[in-house]
Amino acid sequence: MKLGLSTACYRWLLDEHRRRDRPEHRNFGWPPAFLQTEAPPPPGTARWAWMLDKTRELGLESFYMHAADVGGAAEVRRMGEGMRAAGLEFNGGLSANWAADADEWDREWRSGAIANVALNAAAGASIATVTHRLPGKHNHFTTNPPVSEQIDRAIRNFRTLLPACETHGVTLAFENHMDYRLGEVTALVQGLGSEFARITLDTANSYLVLEDPLEGARLAAPYTAAAHLKDFTLHPLTETWEPELHWAPVGRGNAPIAQVLDLLAAQAPNPDGLLAQIETAGLPQTDPDRWVRAGAAHARRLWARHFPTQAAP
Repeated sequence: MKLGLSTACYRWLLDEHRRRDRPEHRNFGWPPAFLQTEAPPPPGTARWAWMLDKTRELGLESFYMHAADVGGAAEVRRMGEGMRAAGLEFNGGLSANWAADADEWDREWRSGAIANVALNAAAGASIATVTHRLPGKHNHFTTNPPVSEQIDRAIRNFRTLLPACETHGVTLAFENHMDYRLGEVTALVQGLGSEFARITLDTANSYLVLEDPLEGARLAAPYTAAAHLKDFTLHPLTETWEPELHWAPVGRGNAPIAQVLDLLAAQAPNPDGLLAQIETAGLPQTDPDRWVRAGAAHARRLWARHFPTQAAP
């Protein structure tokens, strides 16, 4: 496997609407971010260029970002050239409303999604992680339509993208993105029945849809092309008798990441080429760089056999 980095780790530094150096940041009630090892980059700095430099600095092998967030075709080609020169692999991505009905899909989503497949290819991505655009409207718990029909719609919708995927050599890797269970994502990929339809397995998002992450991983592993290494601490009982989940550095929480990696090594279609991205996106007052470095060190020390190209600290 190849150990990499998700742009989400640095969202409070890089996302224009989330940068913690904006005057509006304090208006949302966030406390000041003291003792940070990284400051937001100067305005106008390309997010992909910052991520490329950070990935190299950390000794990682890839990073994940949606191609449309890079820019237009010329910019994504420039990024792709920079990635290849640095010896890094780009894990691209795109987003669409999985559960759109046929009319809405054809009217609002299909052409844009096809264009995004081509954009990912222009950036040099062979894997594009696919996230659900409207999880607040359609998800595992909504009933209009029932979740089984939502997955049937997704099968019908994404089947229209497969010719473009074949043309451009881009595999769609559907993520359990705090919206659907891995069992449901597996059903989507099985329904598509294509080598260009695979899964991005998030190691902790299953908790948000009340799915055992290890049971979900057992279903998804034979179809998994990428992974997000994410960790939460679980607090099943609090003083208010309500459970809580909190972000944690990778390897410091309760997600069964070691067992999931074992499953992927044994069952994934191409475990040697599988892109495993560290993804921690804690509260803005946390230090993202310390969390990323802690997760990378943990992976290199305790999961070294899964990341043989990573130098031990």
